[in-house]
Amino acid sequence: MGLKTIDILATLLLNLIQYGCSEHILSCNETVLEACPEHQRCNASSHECVCLDGFVRVGDDCETPADASGSHNGATVAIVTIFTLALLITGVVLVVRKYNLVDYVRQKIEARRTHDVMYEDVMIGNDDPPLSP
Repeated sequence: MGLKTIDILATLLLNLIQYGCSEHILSCNETVLEACPEHQRCNASSHECVCLDGFVRVGDDCETPADASGSHNGATVAIVTIFTLALLITGVVLVVRKYNLVDYVRQKIEARRTHDVMYEDVMIGNDDPPLSP
């Protein structure tokens, strides 16, 4: 027998209810050694991991209040940004010099500006007369 739409919907609904109520599941046992992650301890009354004194909960982890502010070292960010930009600029300059891209672009622009008709532009096919100097 195949699954009916109602069976699938009922399964999805039950999974959704279980997911919504999963916060109330006991997350630690005080009798187990290392029941909680670092900087946390198991609270015997609520059976949940709580942060130790001097730590603040940030998401699922406990961090010191100085770390919890989320401020990054500005000097590190500036140095990494400047280094990345310098690498990109150096790479572009080296590629432009190696392949003479400036001269190539100038030639293409100049070729588009001239309207001289060349022999190759007019003659098509293999029956071209030989060119004599």
